[in-house]
Amino acid sequence: MNKISNFLSKIGNSIVNFKNTIHSNIYLIIGCYGILTIVFICYSTKWLFHATLAPIYENLLPPAWQNKGDINHILGTDEQGRDIFNYLLLAYKSSIKLTLSATGFVVIISAVINYLLFFIAPLRPLFSMCFRVIISFPPILSAIVVALFWDNDIDAILIIIGLAYLPRFVHNIDLHIMQEWQKTYITAHRLDGIPTVKIINFYIIPNILPAYLTEITNLFSNIILALTVLTFLGFGSSNFRHPDLGVMMNNMLTIIHDNYWAFFISGIAIIVTILLIHLVNLGINIILAKKGES
Repeated sequence: MNKISNFLSKIGNSIVNFKNTIHSNIYLIIGCYGILTIVFICYSTKWLFHATLAPIYENLLPPAWQNKGDINHILGTDEQGRDIFNYLLLAYKSSIKLTLSATGFVVIISAVINYLLFFIAPLRPLFSMCFRVIISFPPILSAIVVALFWDNDIDAILIIIGLAYLPRFVHNIDLHIMQEWQKTYITAHRLDGIPTVKIINFYIIPNILPAYLTEITNLFSNIILALTVLTFLGFGSSNFRHPDLGVMMNNMLTIIHDNYWAFFISGIAIIVTILLIHLVNLGINIILAKKGES
């Protein structure tokens, strides 16, 4: 019983500490609760909102606040009779899932490459030179060019986007690692005979965590924008299981003169998502900076 009570006590303390951390600054409060709202919306599209893309409603209904609008269709309907709010929920969920998949792909591959580059010093100058050449081209433009000659498949598009942003991400993380490696305290640890593996795992990685989180935040923002642009242009449409926000914007172009909210609401959703993620990142950096000063 004592073990169980101690375990439950630790869980309770962890929850309290997590709550206190979230409430430690306004950026984390807004960002975390905003992201929790996004997660709730994404996982409740069916059982709470009963979202569907079935064209079963009256065509071209305006938003609910306009004349002839219907309160049951907040953003109106499109020319096929699909509810635009339901379309937004499903497209938003799809965009978030696809972006997280591509971001995870880049982060995992980058971790392996950065680790290998650190321990295989002769390869670093060669890779650094190649990455500098590659990142001189806009990633989204590179992704579009490659997509023109690749399969018109959403999985292929995600790989293309990931590969387009991978060199920049690896290069930036490598710069942070090498800047930390050249600091005085790392030199002192090396002179004390501490193994290189221990130095990078217990000193360098924790100390570059704020920069690492910032790079991941920027990566997520860039990937969701690139994904939206490519799907808006028609790439990855051959086996789309669910339309994303780019596909939605493309489909709503036909009714933009009758209902401009149907088009711009997708862009607003992307902007709000990126803003919330950057607020969380800013709040975490503030906490880590205060711990570093103490």
